Amino acid sequence: MDDDSTLRSEFEAEHTDFVALTQLLTADQWAEPSLCMGWTVRDVVVHAAWHIHRDRKAVVGFLLKSAISGSAKAGANQIARDGDRSNDSLIEWVASPGHCDQVNLGEMMIHQQDIRRPLGLNREIPEDRLTRILEISLTRSGSMTLVPASRKISQGLHLVATDIDWSSGQGEDVRGTGKALLMAVTGRRGAVDDLAGSGAEVLANRMASR
Repeated sequence: MDDDSTLRSEFEAEHTDFVALTQLLTADQWAEPSLCMGWTVRDVVVHAAWHIHRDRKAVVGFLLKSAISGSAKAGANQIARDGDRSNDSLIEWVASPGHCDQVNLGEMMIHQQDIRRPLGLNREIPEDRLTRILEISLTRSGSMTLVPASRKISQGLHLVATDIDWSSGQGEDVRGTGKALLMAVTGRRGAVDDLAGSGAEVLANRMASR
């Protein structure tokens, strides 16, 4: 398959997995805190649904508003606008066809972990999908559109996945599972506890100073 076909296949598979997760959530779990500061599990689902059903122009507009008003305010406005749906309506919205691109693939993957990790719902992410998002998260464009400041957090460090065939960068070692590395470079501080190597403390200090 060419890369467009591969991306489409990976996007559709990740979308199916994300929808399945929302369908399993109990009433109590929807209201639990997520890894996104100040957001419940439900808030994260609203955000992800908004993201994957907007085209790139709308997402860029949101990023500009975030730069002007602050990401927290822009995100809160987004959730307030779409957050009054019933859970069933929200699941139906999530399940409707989304806009396929690498950023939205990453949004679903990362936000699944934002939901799963605090709820204790483990997931094995297919290596091809995980490797793709690890790679894009450390690019200049990925650091702007998918994972703000990921390049700054990981600069001068050698990231080494212990469970898949992936590494990136040069410098002090930061070792851990691919999932843990992804969540660390996206700024999830709890993920640092799952990392080892002389660079792990450097990474933790950078995240703490944000």
